[in-house]
Amino acid sequence: MPPFDEPVDGVLAPRSGAEGTRAAKFDTSGDIYTEFSGFQYTIHLSREAVGWISTMEKLFDAYLEVSMEALEEVAPFFDLISAYIQAEVTVIEAVSETVPDGRVKLVGVIPFSTLVPEPDEGYVPPGGWNPPAVVNGLRWWTVNSINLYNNRWCFTATNSNPNASSVSSIYFTTDYDGNSMHINPRDFRDTYGWTSLRGHREFDSGLDTCVYVKRTGMWWLFNGIYCARTNGYGDTVTWSPQKLTDVWRGFARIANGEFGQDERDQWAGGVSCVTAIDDYYLFTAGNRVAFLDAGSGDFKADWPRPVGLTDVWPALENLPAAGIRDGSGPKAVCWYQHGNTKTWLLVFHSKIFVNSSAFYSPVGFIYDYLACRSDVANEHYSWNAMFNYLNGPWPYPRCD
Repeated sequence: MPPFDEPVDGVLAPRSGAEGTRAAKFDTSGDIYTEFSGFQYTIHLSREAVGWISTMEKLFDAYLEVSMEALEEVAPFFDLISAYIQAEVTVIEAVSETVPDGRVKLVGVIPFSTLVPEPDEGYVPPGGWNPPAVVNGLRWWTVNSINLYNNRWCFTATNSNPNASSVSSIYFTTDYDGNSMHINPRDFRDTYGWTSLRGHREFDSGLDTCVYVKRTGMWWLFNGIYCARTNGYGDTVTWSPQKLTDVWRGFARIANGEFGQDERDQWAGGVSCVTAIDDYYLFTAGNRVAFLDAGSGDFKADWPRPVGLTDVWPALENLPAAGIRDGSGPKAVCWYQHGNTKTWLLVFHSKIFVNSSAFYSPVGFIYDYLACRSDVANEHYSWNAMFNYLNGPWPYPRCD
């Protein structure tokens, strides 16, 4: 690999002084709502809010604090209640899994922080709920690809609420600074997306990830065990949808068991992320990584088999300290070169991790929340545009 593409062993450093959106301006009552009667208090949580407890602690605490601030009897106990919820997250998640809509209520008595989780199906806060705006009828999205195309950032995102109906994947673009929308979110096969994939059943369920290949001016798109290629405009299919194992020799070797059953199982459902680096590709499936040659489709000579994420970036051993604890791997990966600067972008839930050759010291990755304002002069990338567009947590607000 080129020198900068070798593993960078360093620390994870939070970016300081970033400006982001504020949770308090949103109607969050449908996700976290606290009631108080007598000495009893009840905290109502949506399925999404339950998920935030372990994956986005700051976001959860911000919404929890907003829900309590008007209750003078409960607000003084915020720190104790928050700590108890974090400690009992496994129990709360277990109750959520038994409820059709995933809603849970936590019942406690002042002045104690002990909470009992109970099913809360169908709960609606008093006065109803005015949730953030939606795209195609859906609220919650997880970014699954970032690409630099014609000096604009192109994103795809997948619906993270499996019980909702409508399209499962969307496409949108922002300007280079990340703070203004260029193409508003739309179905990924709609105008300005990949219209040529209409009618191809392999992509009827959505889009797992994609990559723009600057070297060829074309897109590779992936969904489940299938992949396809289009031209840069997305209106012409240049490689009809086929199974990954029929296109990429490296994936065929994995599927044939050459690297063991565990490795085979890890890649059986397709790929999580992809990015193009010069004449090869980096693919991920969870926490596993494969480097495949663009010409042969086989493994690169210097990375001859799948490896772990921390084999590539040892600094990511410290992810739990940065609030990433679920161990499911990155949601999106992007490598790009702008002038003489080479940069890696990795998205884990609500956070963007940036590793750039422009940094003056090899600190590993600098990270902040996706909703922070970009500081492109210092290669600190993040995007407010998507959140400003919806005026709500899509997929996650806040960056402090």
